Amino acid sequence: MTGYPDEPSDDASGDSHERGPINEDRRRLVSWLWRLPVLAALGGAGYGLVEVYRVHFAKLVPTDQPTFAPRPEHDVAPLARFEAPWDAVTFDLAGLPAVAVRLPEPIAGGTSDAATHLAAFSRVCTHQACIVDLTTDPEAIAFAFNHRTDRPQLTCACHYSVFDPLRAGRAVSGPAIRPLPRVRLRVVREGAEPHVVADGVEVEAHGVRG
Repeated sequence: MTGYPDEPSDDASGDSHERGPINEDRRRLVSWLWRLPVLAALGGAGYGLVEVYRVHFAKLVPTDQPTFAPRPEHDVAPLARFEAPWDAVTFDLAGLPAVAVRLPEPIAGGTSDAATHLAAFSRVCTHQACIVDLTTDPEAIAFAFNHRTDRPQLTCACHYSVFDPLRAGRAVSGPAIRPLPRVRLRVVREGAEPHVVADGVEVEAHGVRG
């Protein structure tokens, strides 16, 4: 007998494909691929932590001495329209949607006429420029905006930001960081009855860290 048929031949006929050297670049690439989901998860977690801090702990406090840029005078409403606290009138000041509100106490940037304390704010949300509204029912604010309060608030239904008029328009809940710009009001006593007019918008309404 000259050989065994079951034994592999010494030539290359049993393996038509010769194995080349291992591609080190490919090996390194494969070794990194499994790390990508981990890195993505860590990056997402880090971004989430930054956003949590920014939204809950980095909101800006309105300044106590606002500066107003003049606008053409606009007649908002008769003073008698603000008969009770939280009575409000919406208006446009040179194209800016705004709201004037009677408050139970004075705030920086507002105006007072005897015991009538008024303030006005831009209605353009400082988060993504949706329009805010005055919501007077605290229970509705708690249910719809997840913010517990005992008084009316300016609320944005787009992304659920809440602004407190008694804190000079400060963002108190939701993704908004900057306060609502205040609108300058004054009471004019010309004619038969006093009127509330608006004639300026707060500039640099970025507030300070609080």
